[in-house]
Amino acid sequence: MKIVFYIFLLLSILLLADCLAYYNYEISVAGYYSDVILFWLWLVTSLAVIVLFWKKILAKVFLGIIVLALILSILPMALPFYTFMLSMTSAGLKIDKELSDGYRARIVGYSVMAHPWLEVIEKKGLLERKVIECTEMQLEAFNKDRIDVKYDAQLRPALRISEAKDLLLEKETDSTISIVLFYGRPNKTLTFNKINNRLIKINGKEAINK
Repeated sequence: MKIVFYIFLLLSILLLADCLAYYNYEISVAGYYSDVILFWLWLVTSLAVIVLFWKKILAKVFLGIIVLALILSILPMALPFYTFMLSMTSAGLKIDKELSDGYRARIVGYSVMAHPWLEVIEKKGLLERKVIECTEMQLEAFNKDRIDVKYDAQLRPALRISEAKDLLLEKETDSTISIVLFYGRPNKTLTFNKINNRLIKINGKEAINK
């Protein structure tokens, strides 16, 4: 029983540290599934601790907190629940591609209110940091002064980020990185400034109104 409890404490500390690092610095354990595995291991050990220490009042309180959190996530149109399930399973991952020794890119979607988006991850050994995020709204606004929709999901682009079949590294310099969204037909090349993480070119063309 003590071993299970100590494992639970260790996983709790690791999960808390991982969440704080990502929330504050967008840094996490390397690999998409590392965070997913860490969370589910924590949940399994949490349930094991509740069962093993059920006679303790704290175990009952802990179970109540978990159930309450689940209920609260479902009440507001289940949006937090969907976000949780998409981010803590493989359902939210569309593409995960190694671009180079220093970078990988992925297309993910954790919200029912937004189209899946592109993320570029900088690899740092056992850790990684999200350095670029590009949404459909950013692509739509690239050459426009005004967008007539309020939510990303209301956009109807001709080619969505999520429709890409592959992600390819076209070019990388000290200050920029260019990624090809491969569709198998006219593709889309996005160039980002690595210093400020901004989108600066689409298919080699800069924004005319920026």
